[in-house]
Amino acid sequence: MKKSEKTISRRDFLRGATAGAVSFAAAGMFGGLVHAEESSSSDAIYTPGTYTATAMGIGAVTVTMTFDETSITEVVVDVSNETETIGQLYGETLQEALMEAQSAEIDGVSGATVTSDAVKEAAANCIAQAMGVAEALDATSEEAESGSWKDAPAAVDDSEIVESYDADVVVVGHGYAGLNACRYLAAQGVSVILIESQSEDSYQAMGNEAGTPNASALLELGVPEIDPIEYYNNWMVNSGYQANPGLVMKFCQNSGEAMDEYLSVLSEEDMSYMTTAFYPPTEHQMSSIGAYKFWPSTCSFYSSECNQTYIHQKNREKAIEDGATFMFSTEAQQLVMEDDEVAGLIATNADGDYIKFNCKAVILATGGFGANSQMQQDLLTDLGGCLTPDESFSVLMDSDGRGIQMGYWVGAKLDSLGIPTMNGKHYHPGYPQGVWLDADGKRYCNEYWGPIEFRGRPALQMQRSFYAFYDSKLTEYLAYSVPSHGSTYADEDNIASVEEELANALAAGSEGVQGNDLSATYIRYGAETLDELLDMVCSDDTVKANIKASIERYNELCEAGSDEDFGRESELMFPVKEGPFYCDIKVPDIGWMMCTCGGLVINAEQQVLNDYYKPIKGLFASGNCASGRFGTEYFTPTPGVSLGTAITLGRECGKSVEKFLNGEL
Repeated sequence: MKKSEKTISRRDFLRGATAGAVSFAAAGMFGGLVHAEESSSSDAIYTPGTYTATAMGIGAVTVTMTFDETSITEVVVDVSNETETIGQLYGETLQEALMEAQSAEIDGVSGATVTSDAVKEAAANCIAQAMGVAEALDATSEEAESGSWKDAPAAVDDSEIVESYDADVVVVGHGYAGLNACRYLAAQGVSVILIESQSEDSYQAMGNEAGTPNASALLELGVPEIDPIEYYNNWMVNSGYQANPGLVMKFCQNSGEAMDEYLSVLSEEDMSYMTTAFYPPTEHQMSSIGAYKFWPSTCSFYSSECNQTYIHQKNREKAIEDGATFMFSTEAQQLVMEDDEVAGLIATNADGDYIKFNCKAVILATGGFGANSQMQQDLLTDLGGCLTPDESFSVLMDSDGRGIQMGYWVGAKLDSLGIPTMNGKHYHPGYPQGVWLDADGKRYCNEYWGPIEFRGRPALQMQRSFYAFYDSKLTEYLAYSVPSHGSTYADEDNIASVEEELANALAAGSEGVQGNDLSATYIRYGAETLDELLDMVCSDDTVKANIKASIERYNELCEAGSDEDFGRESELMFPVKEGPFYCDIKVPDIGWMMCTCGGLVINAEQQVLNDYYKPIKGLFASGNCASGRFGTEYFTPTPGVSLGTAITLGRECGKSVEKFLNGEL
């Protein structure tokens, strides 16, 4: 890596924070007026008063500031629309930081970057209002919505660059895909720099388990070897043949080798903390449901002694040992193109100053776009079309889509077939071992259809409440499960936990017991007789009659061993007829997701394609910012396949970049 430095004037504090609200000419007025202590008390900086601005984080973030002539006297930050366990935790912290800094130039909170950026944007606008150079920013207004993430920013002039770096390859993002691409390239002697927006001291990896067929660590535990061709064909069945065939085959053929390398940095003691889901198999554990197959082949790291953040650190150390450079607190801003080829990347450092990377190739591995409300609306059209007028997208954890934006700005094609999300599009009405009824008390689907991610799809167009009924033999039937997210591993501990939950519901009577799963909050009721249970869960006589008729019909089909109504597998027809009886009532939370899994269209070499499906020379994408892994819906023939594919395809992306540098692509 080669580094050079330039000396430039202090950067404009509003650069990038109030785009569209303050002109560049006006922004230039703020050069020395950000901190009140920088001017004498007799110089009026602000028009006294209270000003409010709203910017978009996960939801609307509002900042209200009160000013006298020379200072900010009060700050109120409202982050009530942000994710409860992430952005909402830091409203007071950001509020205090703004007050102390007397400026919008504050450090963001690692892990809550989207909320932090929204707070800074709104605060900068409040300051601009008080200085008389901007109108109030309301990111929720129709006028604000006219500004689009698709609008490319102005090119950064060389005079604004404070530092520049030279490398063969720049990797954007320290997630599973980016890290493994970087490690592979460094091991081949390629000059590579990885940049990451999180700070190094607070960096956290997302996720715990990785579905990886044929990893040595699993084979040594006795997990059966998997035929890559069989796994591939099943994957393509799951995706409706919409996944990228070449890309998927690379995962199936290379997952074991990639995981072996990823785990090679761990000690024997570290490896002792690894667990694997659904293995050893319990009695009646299944390997298929209809045409869909499942495998227990997952490397899980949930312990504090050896979790994925720790494993990332060890892989980072190995990559550095091999010559890679890692730069944290560095946020990518835009690609540099010359003659339609990648020539570099512009980013901002921890101080917010522009830095430049001169390189031959860039790998975008920046994660999804679930934290960008405009991109949600524009790109998740199939999911958005299922929402009711009073519903909105909600995201547990995700990125702001910067990598997808940067690709789009230089001509990349966006996925138009439908982008998968973890949750969001699917809904879990209950255990498939029971019978599921709609709000009218009528059965509406095969409760045991293949992957759990597919079973809830029929509910998308009937969004009200749903009933799931079970009888006293539920814990016996739970043994009939498959290795998949959302399924029950029927070991003694899990069955004992379910038994306790059922006992609590029975004891609670008409009060019921609240529970939570990945798709909804629900109430579970229990009663000795079905009639008693129906009196608890339904007051409408017509619906109550429908429920009784539906359960009776279902039991008749179970006895006949043939589901003439919805095609449920005969061996999975479990009647609901022996008390006590239980009922879960759920209202689906459609639109709630953990992250998105697509965006940029790539080929099997993970080259980003333009609108004519031709590679943009030097531009690659891997992980959640790229499409092609899942088709239009996330699914799990093995728990943890999202991390598994990211690890493997990140490494495969490194191989493709190596071929590109050697003139083979």
